Amino acid sequence: MLAFYPGFIRTFDDLPGRVSLLIHSWNGCNMRCFGCHNYDELIATKPDARRLTATQAVERIHANAGLFDALLVSGGELLMNNASDLSDFFRRVRDAFEGVVIVYTNGTYPRKLQMLLDWRLIDGVHIDMKLPYHLLDPDEDSDVYETIIGTVPSRSLCRNMLESVEAVIRHNGANSQVRTVRYPQLSDEYFERIRAYVNGLNAKHGSRVPYFLNPYHPPQSKRPHQHH
Repeated sequence: MLAFYPGFIRTFDDLPGRVSLLIHSWNGCNMRCFGCHNYDELIATKPDARRLTATQAVERIHANAGLFDALLVSGGELLMNNASDLSDFFRRVRDAFEGVVIVYTNGTYPRKLQMLLDWRLIDGVHIDMKLPYHLLDPDEDSDVYETIIGTVPSRSLCRNMLESVEAVIRHNGANSQVRTVRYPQLSDEYFERIRAYVNGLNAKHGSRVPYFLNPYHPPQSKRPHQHH
């Protein structure tokens, strides 16, 4: 069942020109990325009595709908949740809120992502492309994967992440973006390869989804390997 962290955040930075409400699903994550800022609260801490149900989250969104014009739904990894729970939640969000709805994802669940896009339950996606998955082999480059995402993915998982990136670019949502953190362990070549890949997909689909290389900000957490 969907659970949400009770700390909803009003932000002016995530979507320029819009006032956004950022909410986080509290259902864990399938990665342990270097320097994750959500680890202590959302990954290491399991849902407890503070958690909000999907119904409670929608009620809070509706009650405050006049204070923001975009809803950003993050995690953990939101799309780890059951597809029917996700579709039901976003249908109720559409009834409760008339603004833009954006999902944050690491791209590991392309079919659920495509469902939300096809059914117009969301308006756009901020998708992380943490590494040039199209160039890195899970066996030969396992150390890079382990360092950055905290796990070594299967080849099928790499294909899933690439499929999701292409789905976002093909959809060409006005508020969508592909983004990467400038991890300090990686040379500029990694980021240049990702940017070139995104540019190529934009050209292929006649899309204009921007690519953002965001600065790395160390978390306050002192967890080993700074994962969360």
